[in-house]
Amino acid sequence: MVATGLARQAEGTSLPEARDEDGAGPKPSKTTPPTGSVRLARGPARTVIAAAMAGLMAGCAALPSAGPSAGAFVGDVDETAVQFRDGYLLIPVDRTVLAYQRPEARPSLRSIASLGLPADTGIGVGDVVSVTLFEAGVGGLFSSMGANGQGSSFVQLPNQQVARDGSITIPYAGRIQVAGSTTSAVEQRIVAALRERAIEPQAVVSVVQGTSTAVAVTGDAVAGASVPVPTSGLKVLDLIARVGGPTAPIYETAIALTRGNRTVQVPFSALVDKPSENVFVQPGDVVLVTRQPRTYVALGATGSNDQLPLQGYQMVLSEALAQVGGLNPQLANPTGVFLLRREPAAEMIARYEGQAFESVPPYEKEATRLSGEIPVIYRFNLREPTGLIYAQEFEVHKGDMLYVATAPYVPFKQAFDAFTGVVSPAAATAAAVAATSARF
Repeated sequence: MVATGLARQAEGTSLPEARDEDGAGPKPSKTTPPTGSVRLARGPARTVIAAAMAGLMAGCAALPSAGPSAGAFVGDVDETAVQFRDGYLLIPVDRTVLAYQRPEARPSLRSIASLGLPADTGIGVGDVVSVTLFEAGVGGLFSSMGANGQGSSFVQLPNQQVARDGSITIPYAGRIQVAGSTTSAVEQRIVAALRERAIEPQAVVSVVQGTSTAVAVTGDAVAGASVPVPTSGLKVLDLIARVGGPTAPIYETAIALTRGNRTVQVPFSALVDKPSENVFVQPGDVVLVTRQPRTYVALGATGSNDQLPLQGYQMVLSEALAQVGGLNPQLANPTGVFLLRREPAAEMIARYEGQAFESVPPYEKEATRLSGEIPVIYRFNLREPTGLIYAQEFEVHKGDMLYVATAPYVPFKQAFDAFTGVVSPAAATAAAVAATSARF
């Protein structure tokens, strides 16, 4: 609009020619170039400049822009008011908004696992067990004579793998069922089977390779393995440490625990920040370690426009701005820093009823039924010191969008720069034509 006015002024405000005293002709002027050169030089310049200005103003709305201005979000109302417009809720951030702030919803491994040591599941099919048998005196079933002439009253049986029927073989006792039983229960069962044949028999049973007690660890952020669960138990962090730890950055790693037909996934940083999430695993569990960065998007007049990971489980707006290089000092409007997020409609209505929302009968034609989640835009004024303080306390969530509006003068500066870029070559061309005409 400014350039259009200038164009009109340039075309319609030429001064009348000064005449000499007798009115016979133009009054000589030191600043007036020769008549022939004026018409040849100024005519093309006028045409080129006027055409350039008209073209620029016709395409003013098409000038490059980083996105909507701050005024496009706010509209023609009080900038400090909470308002619902065009399908989104605009909330200027203040101390009250920070008080209502709730942490990002977090799943918990405790919903399917426990902090307590899981029950002993006993020996399972496929486990490899070791059995050692003892007698009270020499000369029994399991006595033997050593090379030095000394007798021995015990024997260690070869390791056995538990068969599919859940049993192992004990000499003079036959097949003993062991699957589903603890080692102490199996020991008592063997002793009972040998009591009539051996001299006060005793048995020691141990699991050499606990295939049935293993937990599988896999994923693109860990070296996969099958890890047996010891009798003392095994927690998630201990399990991951045994296979070498995650290969991706901690803040980009997710842990999923599958038990039965249920799966719960949490960020790896949650296990570190909250020890109560470090639960015990149990045989048959599957732990998936994958690289799944929790990200937000930064757009507008920032140092860079990108999709960036949240570094740590909790990250505030000031940290997010620093991560993208802050506000662009040549373009940014400090009063127009926005964070876009989806929030539960019921919660927003309960909080801002009477300010941004009004209850109306369901048959009202202009009524809007809000349910589920609605777009919410939080506005920060970083020109004020309080805005910087609020930015230090406002948490950024996964999936948020950070947008910084451009300053109001930027479109005019862009139009002026474009106008200058067109006019300068045109003026230079006109001057060259004038100089050539003057020589001829």
